[in-house]
Order: sequence, then C-alpha cells, then structure tokens
Amino acid sequence: MPAEIITIASLKGGVGKTTTAYALAAAASSSGLRVVAIDLDPTGGLSNALEKSKKTTTIADVLHGRVSLREALVNHPLGIQTVPGHRSLNHEPLLENQLRAIIAPILEDVDVILLDTHPHEPSLLGPMAVADRIVIPTALDLLSLRAAALTVGLAQQVGVLDRIRGIVVSNAKRPLSRITESLLTGLTVSGLAFETVLWFSSGWVVATSGKGELPDQLLLDEAKALLQEVATRPVPVDSLRSFIARSEERRVGK
Repeated sequence: MPAEIITIASLKGGVGKTTTAYALAAAASSSGLRVVAIDLDPTGGLSNALEKSKKTTTIADVLHGRVSLREALVNHPLGIQTVPGHRSLNHEPLLENQLRAIIAPILEDVDVILLDTHPHEPSLLGPMAVADRIVIPTALDLLSLRAAALTVGLAQQVGVLDRIRGIVVSNAKRPLSRITESLLTGLTVSGLAFETVLWFSSGWVVATSGKGELPDQLLLDEAKALLQEVATRPVPVDSLRSFIARSEERRVGK
C-alpha cells in the first residue's frame, strides 16, 4: 500500500509548522510506522530538529536531479528518515509534477511521508496538490487565523479542499487569555480545529533541538492523539468554506 502524504501548510511563519511536523513524525515512528520527513522550508526548521549528520546533500540536489530522494535520505535516531532543507528553496516554486516524480520511487517502501512547507504561495501549491491529507497549524491570534483562512482558500483554488483534515492549534500558552480562549472555542465549535492542541512547552523545544530524543510521554501522547485525528477525522468541508467566507467578509468590511 503506498504511503500517505501529509502536508503541513500555512501562509504564515511562526505558527508551529515545524512542531506539528515533528510531532506527527515522532508519533508515527514511535507507533512502528516507516516515516520520511521532507523539509521544504528554506529556514530549515525541521532539518534542524531532525538532521544532525555531516551529509551535504540536500533537498535542492534532489529537486534538481543531482541525486535521488532515496540517496539523499538520512537516518535519524528516532527511526525517521529525512532529507536536509536548503535556503535556495526561498526562490523556487515547487511544482506538483516535480514533487510526484521525486517521491514516486519511495511510495511503496514507507508508510508516511511528511512535507513541511515554506509559507509562500508558489511554494505551497505543489505540496498541497500531492497531499493525501493537509494539516494547517495556527497560533491563537488574528493574523495567524487570517493566514489559516488564506491557506484554506488556496487549497480551494487548487481543488484540494477535501484533503484538509483540520486546523491544529499550536504554541498556545496556558493560561489562555479571554481573547485566545474565545478564538479556540470558536474554532472548536465550528468543527475546524482538531481536538488535540499542541500546547507550548519547553518539552517541545528540547524535542525539536536535534538531540535525537523522543518528546516526553505527555507530549508523545499529545502527538499520537493528533496523528490519530489526522488519520480518521472526517473532512470539515462546510466549516472550511464558511471559514473562507467569514474571512472574506471581514476583508470587505475593512
């Protein structure tokens, strides 16, 4: 059975994409699944979290045909295979056919392929188009939620709205203020948000530091709960369309 491709997407940085990608990779690997995590973000957040070898081959070499994806993969102590990101991706669009071509040879050999993405529209189109499931991280502030709505709208334009499994709230700090609590409640009641929240924690900072350690059990349970939701949650298409519409109404109102 071919691997499931999960794309972590947002048109805004700093919303927890790397944490979400790492959490899903760690949860899948610790559950016995064969995982490949590909860093398509030129800032290299996921690479820094996972890849600490001295290998100089990067995803840019793969995209330009200098090596195959299989040749570029690095084994991480968590049992995750990854390929280092590269800053040149800041200037390159990622095309659907290009990504399908590099991923195809490994599809039958692994269970999950995670794509961490660059918050830039030309860089998101291909990763969203090849995804079986799309997860959109957000922080609990109006700018991040606006970016989440724009990302949902982009998925609708590409024709992959039905691949979005939901919006995962990340980096939320306890205790919540009244405003952030209201925003979280609104996302949950509307059916947009996953039940699982990746709460801000120093544990996630340590886990994503590249030391080859699994998150502590509490965080790993959190990650596994999110992975289960990604795998089984019905697509909230009506809620996603309403989310886009509400965002557009606010923009017109301004």
